[in-house]
Amino acid sequence: MAELVAVFLFIGVVAYAVLGGADFGAGFWDLIAGGAKRGREPRHLIDVSLAPVWEANHTWLIYCLVVLWTGFPAAFAAITTTLYIPLILALLGIVLRGAGFAFRKATVRTEEQRLYGAAFALSSILTPYCFGAIAGGLASGRVPTAGNGDAISSWVNPSSILGGILAVLACSYLAATYLTVEALHRDDQKLYRYYRDRAIAAGAVTGAVSIAGIFVLQADSPRLFDRLSGPALPLVVLAAVGGLVGLALLWARRTVGTRVAAAGAVALVIIGWGVAQTPYLLGTHLSITEAAAPNAALAVVVGVAIVAGLLIVPSLLLLFRLSGRGVVGVGDRPFRSSVREGERGSGEGVTEGDRDAASKAADRSSAGRGTGAALTKGARRTGAKTARTPAVPLDPTAVRSEPRHRWVPYALCAGAVTATAVAGARATRPDARWYRELNTPDWQPPPWAFGAVWTPLYASVAVAGGRALNAARGPERKALAGEFAANLALNAGWSNLFFRLRSPLAGLVGTLLLDASNIRLLARVARTDRKAAVTLLPYAAWCAYATCLNASIVARNHEPRHRGPAKS
Repeated sequence: MAELVAVFLFIGVVAYAVLGGADFGAGFWDLIAGGAKRGREPRHLIDVSLAPVWEANHTWLIYCLVVLWTGFPAAFAAITTTLYIPLILALLGIVLRGAGFAFRKATVRTEEQRLYGAAFALSSILTPYCFGAIAGGLASGRVPTAGNGDAISSWVNPSSILGGILAVLACSYLAATYLTVEALHRDDQKLYRYYRDRAIAAGAVTGAVSIAGIFVLQADSPRLFDRLSGPALPLVVLAAVGGLVGLALLWARRTVGTRVAAAGAVALVIIGWGVAQTPYLLGTHLSITEAAAPNAALAVVVGVAIVAGLLIVPSLLLLFRLSGRGVVGVGDRPFRSSVREGERGSGEGVTEGDRDAASKAADRSSAGRGTGAALTKGARRTGAKTARTPAVPLDPTAVRSEPRHRWVPYALCAGAVTATAVAGARATRPDARWYRELNTPDWQPPPWAFGAVWTPLYASVAVAGGRALNAARGPERKALAGEFAANLALNAGWSNLFFRLRSPLAGLVGTLLLDASNIRLLARVARTDRKAAVTLLPYAAWCAYATCLNASIVARNHEPRHRGPAKS
């Protein structure tokens, strides 16, 4: 009976990760969508996609909590008295996220919309990170059976940091995939390309971090590593295959089965984690049977779970089906199967005259793209009326002229990368005494390996940057150059934070910011030149590995020994 209740509990965990995780991931894309003007259309799609389902998805969290505290009260007590800090932060994030999402649509002042939007986006990242950190603390066995464990180290450790980062990345990948399909269903090619490129980038980074995480688990959670490479290995392989299939479908511009592949990959990873922990609930101790409630209570839990499933699952399926068909409404405006140019990003309806004007503008834009002319014959006849028609922005990749000096962007990128490498090398002190005294993991490469790896990586960044800048034009080119500059500044800044300040914790913050910049850079480059984005993937993967290595050093060296700037 106890094993059956555990299965019901894990079904709820998987459902919440696949459904609620996509909601959290949408908040991540909301955060990096840009300013009010540039991010208007992506945020509008997020709003109309989440509004019908975001509250319903959180029913799975309530389900999991109820099953856990009634079916396994000992485990519930141990978890809540040890991991209460991330639990409180996660619940606070859910509350702030819901309030921000609701009030952002109800307010009309830009300042208030930005405030509520920030609350929605930031809490959408905080909550999945805390849930991932909780999973890492459980998997590594840092929650004692009697509870009241260390309130800090139980969720601030290499396994928890890895779990938190993977949770945010997986949610982002799910959300981008779902929004890609949603944009195509609404016949919006611009947003389809926008979210498809981000889904590919998020999926690739998630896979790279997962590979790097193998070494973290081997050093910090040996039992979980052994079980993942043993009984749970088929599930891990299937999850990897599902992720690759999802990326391939996105790359091939196919939507049939894309959401299933993405959700299946994430679900298999979570199921693999459950199989790896079996028969223990707390990772390395407190088995399922030891933590279970009396059989009479378990029988009631099974009955309630079955009844709840018969009521909740059909209701959710009906809700998702009606939402997909465009029947469910937001406020007083119903969903439709597509969003016209005139109403994207506004949330307001349009009149027939506006629709006609938008349709004519689209025709003129299409004609201009096909012939290279600025106006069609019909547009020249309308004169002043055309000037009042809302213009449809052209696809930045549709009309491009060849630059006169294609070598200039490559030279500029090579110079910037060289300056970054020199600045980082001057700050790096691998032979310093304080660094040699640090407790480093066994899987840390020797000092000479870093130079051997970074040299081709820096070269790949220069090549990708030159190629992407050559392909971009106008404001897109300026934004891309700024993104590269910010990324290289964060890259050079890490060495100063870690070695000059002698602070592994500051270095960890720097690497996390660099990883976030890598995701944003990959998404922006993919919109301009996919081959350049592929060239950047090894760089992003190595940065993710460096983050795990830095996190392991922080966890192994709790007390800051050397403070202040380094002496030459």
